[in-house]
Amino acid sequence: MKILFTVTGVGYGDATREHANIEEFLKRDPDTKVMIAGYDNSYEYFKDKYPTVEIKGYKFTEKSLKFSVPSFIIRNYKLPFFWGSSTWKLRKKIKEFKPDIIISDFEPVGIMLSKLIKKKCVVIFGYDPEMFKQCPHKNEKTILEAKYFNILYKSADEVIIPNLLGKKETPSRYYSVNPILRTKPNDLPPKKELMEKLGLEKEPVLIMLGGSTFGNALAKKVVHFSHLFREDFIMFGSQIEPIAKENVTYYPYKENVLEYLKVSKAVITLAGHLTLSECLAFKKPAMVFPIRDHVEQLLNAYTLENISYVKYSLKDLRKSIKSFLNQLDVLKSNIPKVNFNGTEQVVDIIENLKK
Repeated sequence: MKILFTVTGVGYGDATREHANIEEFLKRDPDTKVMIAGYDNSYEYFKDKYPTVEIKGYKFTEKSLKFSVPSFIIRNYKLPFFWGSSTWKLRKKIKEFKPDIIISDFEPVGIMLSKLIKKKCVVIFGYDPEMFKQCPHKNEKTILEAKYFNILYKSADEVIIPNLLGKKETPSRYYSVNPILRTKPNDLPPKKELMEKLGLEKEPVLIMLGGSTFGNALAKKVVHFSHLFREDFIMFGSQIEPIAKENVTYYPYKENVLEYLKVSKAVITLAGHLTLSECLAFKKPAMVFPIRDHVEQLLNAYTLENISYVKYSLKDLRKSIKSFLNQLDVLKSNIPKVNFNGTEQVVDIIENLKK
């Protein structure tokens, strides 16, 4: 099978999710051929791994935990024209590649391209329309975003929705699958071995902020009062200035971030789907800060409200972190048992579509 993946470059979650799916396709059939179309983080992530074409994509520059619809429109008003040029640019490559199917996570170019070359497009994304109907936190902005996502879903041939708490049996026309992981806990070395490898003396608290700038405000606040806690903080992601604090280590990105997750005592994070899936799989208590007015993050946080320590603002952050750290045992005991075979289910669905 030949598969074209169009992958959003906002953060690393979508890219690493599709990397996990690609590895499952190759495990099933080593003759599978893969081509990537991405931008920013997804392009950088894939360019040395698989044949990759650079396209134009969404731009976000917010540095606070808030998604602004007007700001997004202003920064991206030319994007539909870029999508049009991207599809024509890709056509030449695709004529040579001749994909059997297109998988979009979550990049509209894939849907547009599928219409041009008359191939099926399967969208993979964490937004669940049925769950959104139930969510009590929606507002006018998120309702507008949801309408946009619904239009894209209806334009795709099929939609696969990974669910944090496991596959849902619903009357929805969309496929529901279990969470998708890059690596399962048992695939990594034992904790003691990893502590020695990473040079850690005690279990750290991880701060995982993704590849965008949304987590900058959270990062700066944590760094500001980190010295008040007897904890070692290790921060990944976001885009901030160098940190000069004895108990804070900062890495913009690390391929082996899951090794740090396995040895950590807790995680402070945004509400990205992949990170939360991994916190559940590795049984790590999570303090979750969803980006305001961001539909997918809102739904992810809502899903875990009874399991994780969810906060919808940075108000009284120091007290909130103290409270979170005091509840780690209780939060850990609340983490349910979930099957993490989402990649296998995704590949099963795609293979059945080709029959």
